[in-house]
Amino acid sequence: MKLPTKTWLAVTAAAGLALGGFSPAMAAGNAGPTEHTDMGVTGDAVMEHLQEISDISTSHSDEGFRALGTPGYEEAVEYVEQTLEATGAFDVERQAFEVENQTFGEVAVSVDGEELEVTPASYTEGTEEPLADLPVALPVDDDYSDLAGGQLGCAASDFDDSAEGALVLVARGTCSFGEKTQAATDAGAAAVILHNNDTSAPDETLNATLGERVENGAPTVGVSYNIGNDLLTKIEGAAEGEPLLADFTLETEYTTSTTWNVIAETKAGDHDNVQMFGAHLDGVPEGPGVNDNGSGSAALLASAEALAEQPTENDNAIRFGWWGAEEVGLVGSAHYVESLSESEVAKVKSYMNFDMIGSDNYIVGTLDSDGSDVPIPDGVEVPEGSAELEKVFTDYFDTQDQKNIGTEFSGRSDYQAFMLAGIPASGLFSGADGTKTEQEAEWFGGTVGEKHDTNYHQPTDTIENVSKESIDIFAPAIGYAVHTLGYDLSEAPEPTDPPTTPPTDPPTETPTDDPTEAPTDDPTEAPTDDPTEAPDERSLSIDPTTIAQDDFVGERGVQVAATGCTPETTATMTVDPQNGKIEKFEQTATADAESVAKFGVRGLDETLAADYVGTYDVTVDCDGGDPLTGSFEVVAEGDGPGAGDGGGDLPRTGNEALPLVISAGVLIVLGIAMTMGARRRRA
Repeated sequence: MKLPTKTWLAVTAAAGLALGGFSPAMAAGNAGPTEHTDMGVTGDAVMEHLQEISDISTSHSDEGFRALGTPGYEEAVEYVEQTLEATGAFDVERQAFEVENQTFGEVAVSVDGEELEVTPASYTEGTEEPLADLPVALPVDDDYSDLAGGQLGCAASDFDDSAEGALVLVARGTCSFGEKTQAATDAGAAAVILHNNDTSAPDETLNATLGERVENGAPTVGVSYNIGNDLLTKIEGAAEGEPLLADFTLETEYTTSTTWNVIAETKAGDHDNVQMFGAHLDGVPEGPGVNDNGSGSAALLASAEALAEQPTENDNAIRFGWWGAEEVGLVGSAHYVESLSESEVAKVKSYMNFDMIGSDNYIVGTLDSDGSDVPIPDGVEVPEGSAELEKVFTDYFDTQDQKNIGTEFSGRSDYQAFMLAGIPASGLFSGADGTKTEQEAEWFGGTVGEKHDTNYHQPTDTIENVSKESIDIFAPAIGYAVHTLGYDLSEAPEPTDPPTTPPTDPPTETPTDDPTEAPTDDPTEAPTDDPTEAPDERSLSIDPTTIAQDDFVGERGVQVAATGCTPETTATMTVDPQNGKIEKFEQTATADAESVAKFGVRGLDETLAADYVGTYDVTVDCDGGDPLTGSFEVVAEGDGPGAGDGGGDLPRTGNEALPLVISAGVLIVLGIAMTMGARRRRA
């Protein structure tokens, strides 16, 4: 678990500055929040969207679920678009691109007459005709028991002359599958078998992807650890000069498919300062892909809906991306970044990736962009600002007393293209085919020695096998990250003294009437009633109660103070306009140590001052007693008693007014905006 070096609020603010482009500028009267929140994003909200994605996938089980080029994927894209458009808060775009798709015919491999269970690698080349009597060879290595060294076949120099025209057996590990096939091809191999190195799942066939086609590459298949290890033993035991012989057939065809990314950007916010969040929407044809990666996709939808419901508009533009063709080589995200001009890339200040957050044997993992838990692999360039992004999560988890660990920051997911473009990146991950350690089991529960996701790329990746416990942990963390990067925190001013009671009339200069000569009544023998209790201290002050329209849209506005609220509790002000042009709205504030909760109300659009004319009913509900009620009236210039009198200063814009900023809520109806500034005092 990472230990914080500062309080979470301070660290979050520092991260915003480090990423660049986070400015304190605000819309007139639209002061932002004074602290970051998870926006109310819950595991239940994520599960609602995940159920929809699951239903779409399973309804297309005979057509490849949500894999590239399937009707299921297109229907999932439509669901994402409809959900976003229903919020009214986003500009939604479907970005089409073409992907080379691959189908397989006969795939058969036998060694020494024994048929092997193999899986063709994605993007492999095929055999023009069946290959017969191929010698079977190994890379050069001094210890084939350690699943390391030369047997990994990461370079052509890992092979000797025996690889020429042979079927070579290569272990998984260190470099990518595409690099292994390229190295074997360069060494003259006729075909390649990649064998799994996962001893915890020794019978699981390796599903490998080469990432892209290797020109004139050797046809490549994957096998399980047990099959690979048995074959290794037979090759080593073969008599010198009498190698094992193999037959190898791999029929494949490439076609071009059109698929899509879905991009959604908030209508609000600084569009030169874009904070981006992404998850891949496609799956593998072997299963419904509910955890991989329906879970990340559903979390983005829940976060987008929560963002759209916030009381104030975000300062920085938030852009969400649902990627296509991830499972065949990160194609969708790479295409998207490549489609951006240099100036558009410069506007993207950060990228957060969420690829699997509901693994059944889960870990709470952050992409370890600072290398503190998992060293950054050689050759991986980490953009400046990535470590600060990771701290958004680690500091949040610390406030929740939630242990978390760093996971490999290698670029082998959709954040890779953003890293290569120099954009800071991080994200969350609940685990895939990694094996749970004793330390992880102590921290997160689960089974030692089992995969983090025991259903990874399997038909059993269903909603029944998603961990709701994991979703409950990750969902609010993602919502918190969206809020953190979307909003600049406002300074909460110290509350002013509560309004004083107007002074009594001064004494008159002339004396009162002469005293009467008759004495007053004799005193009663019985005692009078008990003295009355002190008057109720709960009261509502509205200053002024009548205000001219021009003052209402100026700097005065109307100040509301509720007295008698329990200190350090939340008070809610509801303003109910009676003029039929403005909708009812509410705002919250924290009662101070003197039991006073303060608010401010003013109009934002000076050009529409006349539209604010009317009566406004005000209710403040807070702990300590019954709701407090009152009203004020906005009148046409010069009308009504007291027009233009009273009222305190309310928020301005820019640095000049920053000390005066009052936390506010925004309401826009028919182009008319109103703000309630809630003056808060941090606990």
